[in-house]
Amino acid sequence: MNNDLHYLTATDPQHNAIGRFQYLSWGEFTGCVHISVASGAAWEVVFYQGQIVWSLDLTQPNRQWQRLLRTHVGYEHIGLDLLYQASQHNPARGLDERECWQYEGALTLMMLSEIKSSELSAMLTTAAQETIFDLMQYSQGQKLMFRSQPEIFTKRPPILVDTEEAIAQAQIAWQEWKTQKLGNISPTKTPVIRHPVQLYRQTTPIIYQNLVQAISGKRTLREIAVEIGEDLLLIARSLIRYIQTGIIELVDLPDLQTPEIGNKLLPATKVGASPPSRQPKVPTSSMPPKPAPSKLAICIDDNPQICESMRLLVTEAGYRFIAIQDATQALPRLLENKPDLIFLDLIMPKINGYEICGQIRRISAFTQIPIVILTGRDGLLDRVRSKVVGASEFTCKPITKQAIEALLNKYLNASVKQS
Repeated sequence: MNNDLHYLTATDPQHNAIGRFQYLSWGEFTGCVHISVASGAAWEVVFYQGQIVWSLDLTQPNRQWQRLLRTHVGYEHIGLDLLYQASQHNPARGLDERECWQYEGALTLMMLSEIKSSELSAMLTTAAQETIFDLMQYSQGQKLMFRSQPEIFTKRPPILVDTEEAIAQAQIAWQEWKTQKLGNISPTKTPVIRHPVQLYRQTTPIIYQNLVQAISGKRTLREIAVEIGEDLLLIARSLIRYIQTGIIELVDLPDLQTPEIGNKLLPATKVGASPPSRQPKVPTSSMPPKPAPSKLAICIDDNPQICESMRLLVTEAGYRFIAIQDATQALPRLLENKPDLIFLDLIMPKINGYEICGQIRRISAFTQIPIVILTGRDGLLDRVRSKVVGASEFTCKPITKQAIEALLNKYLNASVKQS
């Protein structure tokens, strides 16, 4: 058969991409196909007699396999570190020259009964369907460049993915994606909240809290779906209007680093190798205890002098401290840092302390966080209103060292430094 694939053309780029895979399947191609686009995305797919052995997103291979492990195996005992170590002990590699260490490691773990054959089959099937989906999406705006290289297998791979079935499932997923007008939203991209205040104003406190927790800027859309156990299509649909208005931006995320050998040990009797020598284990009783992380107090006050005074008092007492002088940034910063105690000024421009306190209390993560109102007014009405909106305490300005130390002792349950 013609292995360079360059003569295949079609008026519809999507059909062209699918046609190439069908051609490889019908022609029972054995070898590796490298696909790339001008923007830098690239994939590698290995075939055995027209069926898919493994496929790999070359821009995020470690992220892809970590996600596949999380989805189909779980993180209890299998992770990238063990997968990498297993790849170095594979006694029977499938290809003479080309290898994918993630695939090789998974094969070894399957032979060691650490991964079930059904789990590995599910991982390889998911990867194949995602690759074809991504190719159909990228082909809408960029030219796909195919390069094939025949290979010789020393033996038939233990698990093969049906190419025609993978194409069919990917086409269904892509059609649903387009129907929801998500054609320009790539599931390999990472959402980042660029305008948290606008996002908060356009959502309820609960929805905002959930979005901030899910969108950390450290996970792709596919990773978020796995992390929160939600359908990828539903997640993308819920974010599309914020993406279109620029409140949320989709960015490229670097791949995870390849692990080093030695983080976990494979069963030595199964791989036929002695475990690497290690330093004698230090008895637990002789090891110094790890210091507990200090608790965090946040002060929301537009007065820089008050913030600086609070910083000195809180840090001198041995706690961490963050000042928030822009009240409109308070909720995003609180959700990001999760304080143990909040000091809140009552009178501020744009939004007052009563309103902020009420908003904080409507967020489930902050229902029990102590909130101390700071104010220069000591009227009964102010105290009553503070209690109504959920404040824990009311203290007057100008602040004093004795008052702040007493509050830190009361709410953070730790001794403060004595002056």
